[in-house]
Amino acid sequence: MIKEIPIFYACDDAFAKYTIVSLSSMIKNASTEYNYKVYVLNTNITEDMKNRLSALQNDNFEVIFADVNAYLDSVEKELPIRHYYSATTYYRLFISEMYPEYDKAIYIDSDTIVLGDISKLYNTDIGDFYMAGCREQAMGQVDVYCTYCEKVVGVDRHAFFNAGMMLINCRQFREKQILKNFYNFFQYIFLQTFYKIHFLCLNC
Repeated sequence: MIKEIPIFYACDDAFAKYTIVSLSSMIKNASTEYNYKVYVLNTNITEDMKNRLSALQNDNFEVIFADVNAYLDSVEKELPIRHYYSATTYYRLFISEMYPEYDKAIYIDSDTIVLGDISKLYNTDIGDFYMAGCREQAMGQVDVYCTYCEKVVGVDRHAFFNAGMMLINCRQFREKQILKNFYNFFQYIFLQTFYKIHFLCLNC
């Protein structure tokens, strides 16, 4: 039986065109020894864009459109939205709960070009780690970001990772209730930031 590799994108209709480019590069370089299920998590992709993405399918790649509206509604109170990021940012966190059949999955941003064989990333042994990713360079090199992550979030600047490419240990996410813990931590950070901003405003 050919091994199945689950891959997830998250985008809206405006960003779907970049997903087409990213997926095209992935297909071009992927090993044909595997079957790939590519899920496009979305709330509003038009039929035209769906057809364009579906046209990329071949014997090894299947494209599936997953509407996350219902799931997003169920957690709306837990996840505030800000002008500089959208609900799409959160979709990657839902993967382990929405797809309990997977022990491991790849999440990749739509504006990413895949130059190598994506199956090699999936087959990376990450043991019991929650995920594998790459360090976020900006957080360690740009002063304003460094100050924010250390003074406001409370995380060392060198501990930040880029969430645009993640190999997720879905089994560990579920067992350790990472999503629930994220909700709790997010609310804590949100309140802390809210009070700090208001304290600064009152004292200026």
